[in-house]
Amino acid sequence: MVIPKPIGNSKPSHLNLGDQRIAFTLIELLVVIAIIAILIGLLVPAVQRVRESANKSKCANNLKQIGLAVHMYADTNDGMFPQTSHGKSNFSTVWINTLAPYLENVSSIRICPNDPKGKERQENQGTSYLLNDYISDPGEGACFFLSKLQSTTETMIVFTASDRRGTAITEDHAHARNWFRPVGISDTNEARWSRILSDIQPDRFFGSRTGDHASGVSNYLYADGHVASIPGSTVRNWSDSMFNFARPPQ
Repeated sequence: MVIPKPIGNSKPSHLNLGDQRIAFTLIELLVVIAIIAILIGLLVPAVQRVRESANKSKCANNLKQIGLAVHMYADTNDGMFPQTSHGKSNFSTVWINTLAPYLENVSSIRICPNDPKGKERQENQGTSYLLNDYISDPGEGACFFLSKLQSTTETMIVFTASDRRGTAITEDHAHARNWFRPVGISDTNEARWSRILSDIQPDRFFGSRTGDHASGVSNYLYADGHVASIPGSTVRNWSDSMFNFARPPQ
């Protein structure tokens, strides 16, 4: 019996399996790339929010430590609040320096981790936090003594500095008395809000950094030592309703 031979150099089909190649089409590659882009788009904001939440907590901890230092300072200075750079040429009496003995690391604690000017402020002996001028500088409604406040739970003593503020050591206090002071016919809601924004940053965390800065939140230190995270929208409503939230209750 004669077995027929394969024609030419052809081999049995089962021997060609090792030579096969698996390849993606262009459409399949584009689909994969699109899926990866969507996943990254979902992941990045989540990571940023987690990071910002951590910074917000660290900022609140900074303020709590400043609050403790203020109380210790007041205890050893007849109940008086620390002073700011207002009207001074000797900066050794500024709170950034006078609270140093009561803080383990005042150089880092006075800088908010979410402050885009933080490094520059630190280099210039500045701060991300502003003392309320109602409890630190002479003028209408001033109360320089912790023990004389009508309500420590309702009196804000430290704000978060605006990105519009400078970075020098002299930029260590707010000018809250000017926020609600009439300025002729220009004292509109927008003009008042602009004066507040020139001092403090109501959307330090989770804000858009654009628009009217009423989104997001910021931390505020009260005289009793507690820290509150207040939405920028709340601060904007206070501004529009002429509620001077910085003035200690009389």
